[in-house]
Amino acid sequence: MPIALDPKALEAHLPHRGCNMLPDLVEVHDCGKIARSVATVPRHDPRGREIMGRLDGAGNACWYEPFVFEFLALTGIPLLTPRLAPAGHVAVFSSISRVVFNCQVPFAGKLIGHAEITRDRAPFTVFSTWAEVDGHKVLEAEVMSGVSTLVEVSSRPLKPLPLPPAEPITEFTWKKRAIRFVDGVVSWDPTAKKIVCSYTYPLDHPFVPGHFPGAPLMMGVTQLTSVADAAWVAAGKLGLKACTASGSVKRPDGSEVAEVRELVLVDDAGVPRIASLRRIAFREPVRPGDTLLIEATLG
Repeated sequence: MPIALDPKALEAHLPHRGCNMLPDLVEVHDCGKIARSVATVPRHDPRGREIMGRLDGAGNACWYEPFVFEFLALTGIPLLTPRLAPAGHVAVFSSISRVVFNCQVPFAGKLIGHAEITRDRAPFTVFSTWAEVDGHKVLEAEVMSGVSTLVEVSSRPLKPLPLPPAEPITEFTWKKRAIRFVDGVVSWDPTAKKIVCSYTYPLDHPFVPGHFPGAPLMMGVTQLTSVADAAWVAAGKLGLKACTASGSVKRPDGSEVAEVRELVLVDDAGVPRIASLRRIAFREPVRPGDTLLIEATLG
């Protein structure tokens, strides 16, 4: 019989994920190797998940693509909890790769997530994941999870290093300020098609209470969003409605936080959408108050 976990059970099952529980239900099958999840986000969602969305070209609310990745991660991670929790360990993203995103996902639709463990060699576990709406596959990706402890997470120091001057960014009318992860343009080289943007992860960001409570971290999927945001600003400067970009998230001292390879953005009825991604690898955690430089080079 499958084990069914509702949002309250998930909070107990995954205490390091706090209140940002995206699924309505996660079912664990096949002796803990396969999981299935379901979510529908109504208007005025009492669980506040509307902050994870944006508008499509027709003005309808839909899932912002990076948070479908987070939804799939929360589908797979419960498979690891019975093994990790007794040792005081928690699962953390190591990478997301082989991503194909076929279309926008309306909040009103029934989003179903699937995760299956394909490789499990400590300390890393690889999941094959995919999501569907109304029987149509909308996303597939490979997710690799590593292992840490809350003590290790909370002991990593805050690094709010000074940022260089930047020109404020005013784009992104199609999504709320809270899910824009660039603040300004530090430099732009049209010949190299390279942009550098700055960002400070706010101490009071609405995601802080729900991602490693007591030792809050910036979500890995929002680091991906920051590179997508920077790439879209660069595409706009060149008059492009689609682009492929690679880039990185770094601290002002040059240390790398995340690396992104072959991120493809397309114009979907006037709104940018992530269509595919070769890989994002996560190097260092980011805490509220940390400052970042986001680089993106268009191919």
